[in-house]
Amino acid sequence: MLHGVLIVDKPAGMTSHDVVDRIRRAARMRRVGHTGTLDPMATGVLPLCLGKATKIAQFLLAEDKEYEVEMLLGTVTDSQDTTGQVIETRPVEAVEQGQIERILEQFVGPLKQVPPMISAKHYRGKRLYELARQGVEVERPAQEITIWSLQLKSIRLPRVAFHVHCSKGTYIRTLCHDLGQTLGPGAAMSALVRSRCGSFALSDGSPLEQLDSRESISARLRSMDEALSGYPVLTLQPRATRAALNGRAIACDRIHLWDRAFTKGDLVRVHDAQGVLLGIAEAGLGSDALQRMANRQPALRMIKVLAEPAKVPLNKG
Repeated sequence: MLHGVLIVDKPAGMTSHDVVDRIRRAARMRRVGHTGTLDPMATGVLPLCLGKATKIAQFLLAEDKEYEVEMLLGTVTDSQDTTGQVIETRPVEAVEQGQIERILEQFVGPLKQVPPMISAKHYRGKRLYELARQGVEVERPAQEITIWSLQLKSIRLPRVAFHVHCSKGTYIRTLCHDLGQTLGPGAAMSALVRSRCGSFALSDGSPLEQLDSRESISARLRSMDEALSGYPVLTLQPRATRAALNGRAIACDRIHLWDRAFTKGDLVRVHDAQGVLLGIAEAGLGSDALQRMANRQPALRMIKVLAEPAKVPLNKG
């Protein structure tokens, strides 16, 4: 079985599950999963977890994303993108660059976003898109998201292009719809490229047509440690390896060093003295506090053990 993270440059016209099925057939294995869906019309970075790397899918799913987006002003659809049924058209008057930039600024920061009906979210055991196909619309609770930046790229009315850096769970279709409503004429997403997902950029991806064999997939796999490179690394003293592998808390005096600053509550990678990835932990202290302490107070709470104990040398000291 192959183990690792595969970065696919997803083509348009396929669902994320279609891509997973294609890789399953080429790799001749079932244990393949994606780390967050991309709409069929979207292209770009789609990380897949193969084999034991499926253990880290939840962490990759939680990472922030970046997109290159185009929206079509004056068109409102039931899916909030241009593949849906047009339910309203409005005239697009002359829109100035400054006006659009001011609207974009209003959407930067913490937001509450109502998921679209045509989405994979569940409602009483059914997907929302299944209910939408039946003509049923239900109340959806707003989800908390964060938009870190919105940068205007071009205006070619009625089309507006922009770059967005956002948190997990952000529906770019809904963002376009909401921007259009605030601007006045309404809008639908007309193009979407995911340019970054966590630590992986578009340049790290391989076109799907190049991933047509087990060998081609194996040659492009990234390790779990590389896929999680956005998380700080804490290296343990040799005598703490067994505790980490057993999922126990790690005390301050069992931590040897770390590669960057972190704060209390952050997720961190845990390495043994040889640099082997043992797992993911939650920091009970920030790096500043940890530097001042060398006692038995718990500093790390193991969240997920990733290494196999039988394959990691244990120091009994």
